Amino acid sequence: LTTWDKAIEKQEQLISKKEALKKGLMQQLLTGKKRFPGFTDKWKEVKLGECLNEKPKYGINAAAVEFSSKLPKYLRITDIEENGTFTKSKFKSVDNPDSSQYYLTKGDLVFARTGNTTGKTYLYQESDGKLVFAGFLIKVSPNQQILKPEFLKFFTEIKRYKNWVTVMSVRSGQPGINGNEYSLLPLSLPTIKEQDKIVDLLSSLTITIHSHLNELELLKKQKKGLMQKLLTGVIRVKV
Repeated sequence: LTTWDKAIEKQEQLISKKEALKKGLMQQLLTGKKRFPGFTDKWKEVKLGECLNEKPKYGINAAAVEFSSKLPKYLRITDIEENGTFTKSKFKSVDNPDSSQYYLTKGDLVFARTGNTTGKTYLYQESDGKLVFAGFLIKVSPNQQILKPEFLKFFTEIKRYKNWVTVMSVRSGQPGINGNEYSLLPLSLPTIKEQDKIVDLLSSLTITIHSHLNELELLKKQKKGLMQKLLTGVIRVKV
């Protein structure tokens, strides 16, 4: 069991190093402090609203129902994990005649608009299946000739964005940011080619981290299984 503990600890240290590397690179690459060779064009200062195909859209106000494969999955604030991915368990469905008007499509990103999770984001992944977004979320659809959705998603993970959310969401009572206010989000944008380069590097790091996290989960399951067998005498240690 100690052998497994050491392997788990080593894996956790590896993940921490990769996450710190990604965090540092995001902070530099998404603000233009660090640039790839060959890119010298000045970044443009814009507002998010100038980079969208349509105005920010509020989600559907409908109750969640038990999950059914015959119904679309329901995306609520609570279904967005801390790392910005859609929950892998205990998800719900939505049964409403207007649901089809609130399906997310590739390139859509949603912002949490109220409460302690204000500013939280999720970038739609087709692998998550058909998703209908709920009323406490605001959807934006970036014009990909100007702004890559993945670039925007990574931007929402750095200090500049989080500081903006803190300032913008300060209100009497419960904090929140509405659609018009999200449209005012200031962005510094490089060319699409440079955005692609930044997204490729950060996405590669993200995939690596997720792979290490999966390996960590496997190690923990293996240890749990061994403990169950060793500590109940199902498996005996040979001396």
